[in-house]
Amino acid sequence: MCGAGDEVSCSKSRDIERGFKAVPCGSPRTTSGVGIIVSERFRDSIERLYHFFSAYAPLSGCSDHAKEEFWSLLDEKTAEVPPKDVIIVAGDLSGHVGAAKDGYSCHDGFGYGSRHADGERILEYAESHNLTIVNTVFRKRGFPPYLIL
Repeated sequence: MCGAGDEVSCSKSRDIERGFKAVPCGSPRTTSGVGIIVSERFRDSIERLYHFFSAYAPLSGCSDHAKEEFWSLLDEKTAEVPPKDVIIVAGDLSGHVGAAKDGYSCHDGFGYGSRHADGERILEYAESHNLTIVNTVFRKRGFPPYLIL
């Protein structure tokens, strides 16, 4: 079971009723976060967590300040994830990464169209966090509507 709320803080697991443990997770500087509840017998078997970021970048016409603020926050939160955990970014990052890899290991060469500045920023972000842009891993028919990291 998973839950989210404003009262969850980053701390060690704690016993709750009927043999279950609550494992809250969140940024150490906030009181918000997400937690999981697991059977006491499985708590010590947790090997890694999955961190899901639902991200919607400012549109191309927005100010550079708004874009920089967005990317700085996403970069900061991504950097807080322990290396053994899995990061999944989903949403609209408002950019075109283009068809060519151009030396980026996060791009597997099956993109589309031309890259622009906002797409370059997506590539730089993905590269710096060792992420893969999933939409560039396989050939697609027609116009691909999503960019998945």
